Amino acid sequence: MSVYSVKSGENLWNIVKSQFKLTSSTDIANKVNEVAKANNISNANLIFAGQKIDLDMGLTVEKESGTQAQAVTQTQTAPAATAPSAPAQTTPAAQQTATNPITKRAITAANERINLNNIESYDDLNRLSSGSVSIFSSEVQTDEQKQQAYTAYSEQLLKEYYDLNGDGTVTTEEFGKKEAEGSASALNIQGQKLDNDVIHDIETNPDKKDLLDAYDTNDDGKISQEEYEAALASLGLQPMNNEELNQTISERSGNLFARNLDMNGDGIISAQELAFFNKNADEMDGKADGVITNAGESGMFSAVTGMNANNQEINRVVNKYLSGQTLTADEQKILEQSTITIRSNMKKAAGLDEE
Repeated sequence: MSVYSVKSGENLWNIVKSQFKLTSSTDIANKVNEVAKANNISNANLIFAGQKIDLDMGLTVEKESGTQAQAVTQTQTAPAATAPSAPAQTTPAAQQTATNPITKRAITAANERINLNNIESYDDLNRLSSGSVSIFSSEVQTDEQKQQAYTAYSEQLLKEYYDLNGDGTVTTEEFGKKEAEGSASALNIQGQKLDNDVIHDIETNPDKKDLLDAYDTNDDGKISQEEYEAALASLGLQPMNNEELNQTISERSGNLFARNLDMNGDGIISAQELAFFNKNADEMDGKADGVITNAGESGMFSAVTGMNANNQEINRVVNKYLSGQTLTADEQKILEQSTITIRSNMKKAAGLDEE
């Protein structure tokens, strides 16, 4: 069975279910906890595309390297051949005419993307994982027109989604907070769905009567959330949905994403900075066709945060931080240095170097 490479949209529950050929929700839940513990995964609901998981219960294997997005996280200067593409210089979309078909299509795509972020159910989460938006109109032909679309798309996202106080400027705090809200909601919904599946399986499966007796401490034939959590704790396990940990993870990931994406360190996420992200998210599949997928965004998120850094120590520290663990003083310095490195490499890739 050995090492498994996580694909976009997958979760640990389904990976364990298919790879170990399990059918019982209870067995799957226990195996998920076992795999998570053996691979040092603090939150079983939080795994990422490209992450490698040792299903033979060894330590986590270092994530794959060599993708285009990883160039922005290397400790050395990113080679020109592998660095994310630089944006062309264009007029900001806000200055473009509202009837411009290139701008109109990009703005519509941004609104479609915002609607995908309205996660209120497990089905919404699945739609987001498999979702994509197409930001190019038929008029887009040149690199300059592509950049115009990326910029218009990014400006609309900043204006309608990230600008929480409506002042026309998105601070890193606003950007991080909005990212954290969406992440926490997704983690909580997925975790609750998986927990409910386990509880339902124990309550309704005649073969699980012994488990029902063990979990159902008040003998009412049902398993309350409190009974479920107490039973798991007695086994040294935790529920799939851990709202406190999910909140910590979400806040850290949102804040680190915003801080690193702020290339010039001015505390503001500009349309040019977000357009750089979206352009390279589009190019993650090698097509640059204006179709931005969740997989492309996830890949760029990993690159911008440093999750798949080629430097093993940065990789270890960033993943430890994003999993909700406490960093030592030395590790905190490594995390801060990774931000400096990532910003520098992105500025070079985007052609924004002051030198």
